[in-house]
This record gives sequence, structure tokens and C-alpha cells, in this order.
Amino acid sequence: MKRLSVILAGSVITLALTGATALHRSPPDARKLHLVAEQTRLRAHFDSVDTELRVADVSGLSAQQRSMRAKLVGWLREYRNAGVFPENDRFADRAMPFFRDSHGILCAMAYLVDRSGRGDIVDHIAQTRNNAFIHQLVDDPELVAWLHESGLTVDEAARIQPTYGPLPITVDNPDRVSSSYALLSMGLGSASVASTALNVFSPSRLSNALGFIAGVAQVAAGADRIKERGGTRRVAIANAYVGSISAVAAIFSAYRHGRQTADSKNASENAKVRTAVSPDLVVVGNRQQLGLGVHAQF
Repeated sequence: MKRLSVILAGSVITLALTGATALHRSPPDARKLHLVAEQTRLRAHFDSVDTELRVADVSGLSAQQRSMRAKLVGWLREYRNAGVFPENDRFADRAMPFFRDSHGILCAMAYLVDRSGRGDIVDHIAQTRNNAFIHQLVDDPELVAWLHESGLTVDEAARIQPTYGPLPITVDNPDRVSSSYALLSMGLGSASVASTALNVFSPSRLSNALGFIAGVAQVAAGADRIKERGGTRRVAIANAYVGSISAVAAIFSAYRHGRQTADSKNASENAKVRTAVSPDLVVVGNRQQLGLGVHAQF
């Protein structure tokens, strides 16, 4: 019966852990979803620009300009394939261009300028007009000169330069409990409840130890988050209560089991027949002879 109870308790704990994992799985990270969507959009943008640049009429360009332009088109394709694009973490209300974002990632135009060896132009624009559109930079003589040498028009450069959408605004839900804490609470709670049931109906040293350990661990888990707010605080309070019950039940069960064992041992000892053998004089016929006497106490 005890073995069956332990198996049932283990099954309950396993089911509880599985349920906690399914019910408290973290929602998708809004920032990650946004970046994936941005990556897909920007790759499509660069695919379109790549087609436009390759079919454009370049007959009016010099051989040096055509050579440099072909390099830039190839580099732009490599930039698109890498899929590492700037992130708009400054403007929450609108899409904006970034020559270089807060992580140091360059936009497509900045990448092409920098790879051609003109990192000085990129540094100057990033420090002075990092969020300017290409058409707003036509008063920068260094950039205009670079465009001319590269065989790109201002309009083509403007097409290469994309904008970056703002990050989604997330609202903190105070009632939400983190999946890791929910999983821990469900696991410890299941262990406490199962061991408490064993200590009530089928106590043993093993169930006493498991109940006490699970109870103390659950109380500690509750104390660790008791000062937080919302749903986490409520779960922490429940952990403290359930863990305390489990620990107290384990201690009481161990004490009761010990008393019962001691009482049973004393009763067994009291029920034994006490005997003693010693030399004695016995009468055989009309004569006394030395013999052995057996004395029994019930």
C-alpha cells in the first residue's frame, strides 16, 4: 500500500509540472517578433533596390564609375544576406532612418560608404545628423563627392536608405507570474501536498523526510518573492502557507510515528516471559538431592 501511495504521489507531481509548463509558458517576446518582421521587410526592400540598380542605364558613367557601382551592388546584396540591420530604439512614435544605431550597426548606405574606405564620412554623419534622410544630406560635400565617384545618384542612394519602425510598446501586467516561478511553485506545491497526504494516511520515515524538505523549500520560495507585487506576491504567500503545513505535518507525523513505535516496543517487552535457572535442593523419594530450579515470571 505504501509503495502504491508513493507511485501515485510521484504521478501527481509529474502531471503538475507538465501542466505548469503548458499553462505558464512565456508569451512571445514582442521585441524579437518585431525584429524578425523588420528583417523580413528590409530584405524585401533590398531585393527591390537590387533589381532597380542592376537594370538602371549606366551608359553615361565612366569605366571607373561603373566598376565602383558594380562593387557597391554586390556589397549591398551581401549586406542584405547577412540580415543584420539597425534598430529604432529612440523614436517610439515613428519610423526613422539611422546611419548607425545605438548598437553600432550601420544602415545600408553607411555600410557601403564605410566598406569603400570612407569611414570618416560615416563617423561625421553619425555624430552630427544620424537620423537624416539622404535628400537632407545633399549639402554634405564629402558625401556628394563619394556618390559621384561611386556612380550612384542621390535618388538611388535615397532608395537604398530605408527607415526603421519603432519598437512595440509593452505594458507590464502586475498579475502575471513568471513561468520559472510558476513552475517552481507548482512543483514544490505538488510535492508538499503529496507528502502531506502520505504522512496523514501512510506515514513513514521517507514520507516524513520528503514532507519536511519540500515544505521548507516551498516556504523559502515564498519568502524570496513575498515583497513583490501582484500575482507573484499572492503565489509567494500561498507557497509560505502550503509549505508550512507540509513541514508541520511531517514533524507531527514523525513524532507520532516515533511514539507509536516506542509504545509498541514497550508492550512487546512487557509481554515476554522472564525465566531464571539456579541451583536448588530437590526431594527425590525420601532424600534431598542437589538439582536445578527454574523460576518463571509472567
